[in-house]
Amino acid sequence: MIPPDRALRDLARRMMPPGFGCAVLPLDADPPPLLPEEEAVIVRAVPKRRREFALGRSALRMAIGDAGHRLAPSRAIGARPDRQPDLPSGIRASLSHSGDYCIAVAAPPGGPGIGVDLEPVDRSIPENLAEAVAPYRSVSGGDHDPLLVFCIKEALFKAQYPLTGRMLDFGDVPAVIGAGHFRACLGNRLIGGLWGRAAGYYLSISLWRG
Repeated sequence: MIPPDRALRDLARRMMPPGFGCAVLPLDADPPPLLPEEEAVIVRAVPKRRREFALGRSALRMAIGDAGHRLAPSRAIGARPDRQPDLPSGIRASLSHSGDYCIAVAAPPGGPGIGVDLEPVDRSIPENLAEAVAPYRSVSGGDHDPLLVFCIKEALFKAQYPLTGRMLDFGDVPAVIGAGHFRACLGNRLIGGLWGRAAGYYLSISLWRG
């Protein structure tokens, strides 16, 4: 049986072009030590949040290196005022942690904006989630799980945000969802990506050049 972290990593690699980076870490792993600037971000955080933050930074470093970037071990990945990871100019990466795992993905040098989201399929969701994530429609027959739509739109938002700086509501981005793929309207531009399911999780990755 394939371990869940490997299954998620393998799925992510199939969803991205060659040369992109990916790392998946279990959230019960021993977190690595943080640099002082990183420590300052979570100085008042509860232990669970500290662990997620530390493991997320570790996954980001691994994915960024896997994508061919050089990021010095002494270069902290702090947080910007909007709470996004403070990455060097030219590095486009995305992070998601949910359930028992965190995943980070990164584009190679000169690559597009990238967004990732991970959601446990059995996650408890609000009754009105379908209305909250609208509008969307399916082109593969049947209706999609609202949690999948949430996962897709989160990946879309993360891909565009570093390039546009736009904080979007779900209703701002009408989505069309097919079997393993999706696209949406962002103003007069199209943005899309791929989605899949592995180890009890939905995984969505979006790429966008703006």
